Amino acid sequence: MILLLVIAFFIFQTFILLCCVAAGDDASSQEISDQEQMEFIQEWKKAHHR
Repeated sequence: MILLLVIAFFIFQTFILLCCVAAGDDASSQEISDQEQMEFIQEWKKAHHR
């Protein structure tokens, strides 16, 4: 019974990993992520500039 739960857990984790990999390969989502990071860095620099 425990072995079955462990196998199910690893199958579920593999599914999540594959979904994350697939989402990371999308060029448009990567571009949006890059833009959000640049905006965050610019706002952080404005707030912390001496």
